[in-house]
Amino acid sequence: MKIPIVKEWGSWAVLFTSCAAGLIAGLKSLPAQTGREYSLMTVLTIMGLTLLINAKNPLAAVIRSKGTKKEHLLWFSFFITAGLLLLIPFLREGLKEFWFFLFLVVSYTLMLLMGKEHHLVAELNGFAMLTLSAPVVYFAVTGQMSWQVYSAVTVFFAGGVFKVRVRLKKSIFYRWLMVLYCLGAVLIYSAMNIPVILLLPLAENIVTVLRMQEEKLKTTGYTELAKGLVFILLIALFWPSPFSAV
Repeated sequence: MKIPIVKEWGSWAVLFTSCAAGLIAGLKSLPAQTGREYSLMTVLTIMGLTLLINAKNPLAAVIRSKGTKKEHLLWFSFFITAGLLLLIPFLREGLKEFWFFLFLVVSYTLMLLMGKEHHLVAELNGFAMLTLSAPVVYFAVTGQMSWQVYSAVTVFFAGGVFKVRVRLKKSIFYRWLMVLYCLGAVLIYSAMNIPVILLLPLAENIVTVLRMQEEKLKTTGYTELAKGLVFILLIALFWPSPFSAV
């Protein structure tokens, strides 16, 4: 029996990098000093998120398949049920803080139904769901919802969506859109008191639109992965601790 695992390794990279960002930011708040037991909940939460992400493939197969849908429905039910079971400890505490993010799931599902999975808005929606793992893991560690964590991770990784668009379209419009997005990212970070230095890897996006040399999408993927790892390192170095001096 073939397990319908999501094969887009870029999605896994964003998911686990977002989890790492939430974990590091959470640990920098020193949750052990508050007596919070977070280890088991954090592990179960990451496992649950991993299973929920895998529900995308069977869901898409149910929508697209013109033949029997039973196997796809069974896999979809398994991933959703198993993922939610693992998330029970998190949901007990965090459901009231995160329930409104269901609109991301609903809107993405609607775009799948309309066959617009690769539309720019759908891709941004998908990344917003993947990066939601950052504040979810942060909450598992600290017991608190952080819009700073969510905004920092989402704004950073959304830059990758525009980067791929620039590579595919090669148009002046998308090149300017990439530049404006990077400038907007700086403004968002500044407005939310997020260290702007975390956006340093996005400088490569600006270089890309200025040089516009031919490059394979696989190379672009590896570049984005490397930038994600640098982003995590920068979070480890510069994410502010609530106990640091103001």
